[in-house]
Amino acid sequence: MAIVKMNKFTLFAFENEKEVLLENLQKFEGVQFVDLQPRLENEELSFLKSATRDKEILQSENELSKIKFCLDFLKPYMEKESGIEALKKGKKIISFDELEQQVKNINWISIYEELKEKEEKQNSFSNERTKIEAEIETLLPWSNFDCSLDQVKNLKYTSCFLGTIPTNLKDSFTEEFEKELDYSYLEFINEGKDEVYLLAIVIKKLHDKGIEILKKYGFTKVSFNYDESPDNIIKSYKNRIKQIENEKEKIEKSLKNLNDYQEKLQLVYEYYSNKLDRAKASSNFIRTNNIIAIQGWNTTLSNEEFEETIKEVVKENYYLEFEEAKEGDKVPILLKNNGFVEPFESITEMYSLPNYKEVDPTPIMSVFYFIFFGMMLSDAGYGIVMVVGTALALKFFKLQKGTKNFMKLFLYLGISTTVWGAIYGGWFGDAPEKFLGTPAPRLLNPSSDIMKIFSLAIVLGVIHILIGLGMKAYVLIRDKKYLDAVFDVGLWYVSLAGIFMIYKGLPAGKIVMIIGFVGLVLTQGRDAETIGGKIGGGIYGLYGITGYIGDIVSYSRLLALGLATGFIANAFNLMINLIPAGIPRIIAGIIIFLVGHLFNLGINALGSYVHTSRLQYLEFFNKFYEGGGKKFTPFKSTNKFVNITNKKVNVN
Repeated sequence: MAIVKMNKFTLFAFENEKEVLLENLQKFEGVQFVDLQPRLENEELSFLKSATRDKEILQSENELSKIKFCLDFLKPYMEKESGIEALKKGKKIISFDELEQQVKNINWISIYEELKEKEEKQNSFSNERTKIEAEIETLLPWSNFDCSLDQVKNLKYTSCFLGTIPTNLKDSFTEEFEKELDYSYLEFINEGKDEVYLLAIVIKKLHDKGIEILKKYGFTKVSFNYDESPDNIIKSYKNRIKQIENEKEKIEKSLKNLNDYQEKLQLVYEYYSNKLDRAKASSNFIRTNNIIAIQGWNTTLSNEEFEETIKEVVKENYYLEFEEAKEGDKVPILLKNNGFVEPFESITEMYSLPNYKEVDPTPIMSVFYFIFFGMMLSDAGYGIVMVVGTALALKFFKLQKGTKNFMKLFLYLGISTTVWGAIYGGWFGDAPEKFLGTPAPRLLNPSSDIMKIFSLAIVLGVIHILIGLGMKAYVLIRDKKYLDAVFDVGLWYVSLAGIFMIYKGLPAGKIVMIIGFVGLVLTQGRDAETIGGKIGGGIYGLYGITGYIGDIVSYSRLLALGLATGFIANAFNLMINLIPAGIPRIIAGIIIFLVGHLFNLGINALGSYVHTSRLQYLEFFNKFYEGGGKKFTPFKSTNKFVNITNKKVNVN
C-alpha cells in the first residue's frame, strides 16, 4: 500500500519498426513517454531530428472528423437506450486484435459518402423550404387579390400600380386620388397595422400624375415575378412544402434503420482514435535516419514484461536500459492500495498526489475519512439507503473503473453512517419514536449527551493531528534526519502532552509543557544565521501552538453536522405528526417523509463530504504532506464507445 516504484527506460530501435512497436506498447498499457524534443536544442545532438509525423497526424484527424460527422449525423435518429438499461448493458468488450480485424471488413468510406449525400439532400430541402416560406410571407398580404398577375402586367390602355402606403395616410390619399384622377380605379387589398396594400389603375394619359400622387403619400411599389394570382401561388408553394416534408421523412425513416452503421462506425472511430494517439506519441521521440530513441517511465515490477513486449516485435534488434529515478526527476505517480483504501485515492488526488519521495497518505487518511463522514451524517436510515443504493449499482451495473470506485467509496461511507446512526439512535431522525411509539436504542443521545459527543470529537481530532505529526516524524527518520524529527515533532508531542495534562489537572503538566515550550523556542529558529534570528524564529515557532488549538477546535464540526442532520430529520417527522390523522396524513406524510428525508440525505451527505475533506486537507495533510505529484498516465488505447481489452501491466 504505497507509491509504486518507477524507473526510467531508454529504448533504441529501428525507425522502420516504430509503428508496430507503438501498437504493442499501446496494448501493453504500461509506459508513459518523456518528451525528448527539447534535447534537439543541444548543439551536440544537432544530427538528430524529430520523429513527429505531421502528415500521419493530419490524415488520421481528417479520417476521424469524417467518422465523427457520421456518428453525430446518425445520433438523433438512433433508438436511445434508457439510462438504466445502458448502465446494465455497459460498453461492448473487444480485444485490440479483434477491433483491427473487424475494421478491415468495414467499408466506412462508402458509409460516409452515403450519409454525406443524405445530409446534402436534407440541407437542400431545408434551404428550399426556408426560401418558400419567405415567399409565402411576402405574398400573404396579397392573397385577396383574385386576378392573375400576368393580366395586370399587360394592360394596354391603363397603368397598374401594386404597392403599399402608410395606414395613417389612407383616407387623405383616397380623397385626393378619386378627386384628381378621373376614370381611375382604386382597391385596398389588405390592411395591416402600419401599411395598406393597394391596387391602383389609371388611364395612360394620367400616368405621370398618378405617380406624382402616389409618391406624395409614400407609395412603395411591389414587383412580383409570377404570372398566377397570389392565392394560387401560395397554394402551390404549400403543396411543395408538403412534398419536401415527405422527402425528408423518407430520408429520416431510412436513417432510423441504420443501427448497424452506428455500431460499425463506433468501432472504426476507436480504431482511428488509437491510430491518431500513436501518431501523436511519435512527437515525443527523436531519431536519426534509421534509429529511433524513446524514453519514458514504467513500473519496476513490469520491466521483464515490458522487455518481452519489445522482443515480440523487434526480436533482438533493440537496446533497452533502465535507471532509477534521480533527484529532480519528475517521476509520475501511481498509487497501489487494497480494496478498501483504493476508492479513497480520489480524495487524495483531489488535493494533490504525493511527490515521489513522499509517503502515500491515503491508507491512514481513509480510516479517519470513514470515521468522520459517518459521525457527521450519523443517521442509520440514511446509511442503509446509501449502502443499498451503491450495492445495487455495483451488482447490476457495468461501471467504468472511476465510477465503480466512486460507488465503493459511498458504500463504505454508508456503512460508517449506519454504525454512527445506530450509536446515536438516529433512524430517519426520530422516526421510530414518532411513528412507532418506541425510541430506538442508542449509546449516545445527541440531545442530552452533547458534551460527551463534543469530547469524543476533540479526542478523535487530537489523535488525527498526532498521527499527522507521526507521519512527519516517520518521513524525517526515513530520510535520516533524526534531530529534525525530535525538534519538529517530539517537542510538539511534549508541549501538547503538557497542555493535556494541565487540562486534566495533573501537577506535572506545567513542567512538561514548559520543557516543551523551551525546547521549541531553542530549536524552531535553528536555521537562522544570527542569535537574534534563532530566538525570533523559535518564538515564532512557539506561536504555532495557537494553530494547533484552532485545528483541534475545528473538529467540533463532527458534533455540529451530526446534530444538524438529526434535527432537520426530526423537523420533517414533526411536520408529518402535525397533519390531522386519517387519509390526509397518510398521503401527505409519505410525500413529506420521502422528499424531506431525501433532501436531508443529499444536503448533509454533501456537507459531510466537504467538511470531512477539509479536516483531511487542513488539519491532517498540512502537518506532513507536500503533494505536487503528477499522475502516471500510460500510453494505452482509447475507450469511448467500446472497452478494448489489452494485456495489463502487473503492479502488484
